[in-house]
Amino acid sequence: MKLLNCLLGALLIATAAQAAEPFNLTLPTGFGAYAKQSQTAGKIEVTNWISKSPTGEAVVVTMSKMPGKILDPSKLFDSTRDSLVKSQNLTLDSEEKGSGTPASAKMSFHAGSNAFLKSRLIASDDKLYQVLYVGHTPEQRDNPAVAAMLDSFTIAP
Repeated sequence: MKLLNCLLGALLIATAAQAAEPFNLTLPTGFGAYAKQSQTAGKIEVTNWISKSPTGEAVVVTMSKMPGKILDPSKLFDSTRDSLVKSQNLTLDSEEKGSGTPASAKMSFHAGSNAFLKSRLIASDDKLYQVLYVGHTPEQRDNPAVAAMLDSFTIAP
């Protein structure tokens, strides 16, 4: 719970999303409307969409607009993974690189015995998308509905 609050606290200063989202995602049953927050870090524009469930689970979609086209998605995925592991004191449980267009990767993490995360990274042109699920048990994280949600992510036309 502490990790979830930390992640959400770091990402929130939320306002309701007013425009159509630049992605499509089918949230699991019970998740609420997105709260949206944007910021600029150096030359990177970052927008977060956060949805919570009554059980304390959360889904965070982050879109990072880079200053130029992403030339090496695999390298960016690796640095994103390493940064998440280090900043949140996570353990990487599994990783799978996708083999299609756009470039993608899926990862599972845990922090102690009460925070279990599953993530999908997608690189397209000058944008990095991260879909992050945060739950409290391995059973929540490994629920087929979470995998279906990650697989449902598409970039809006």
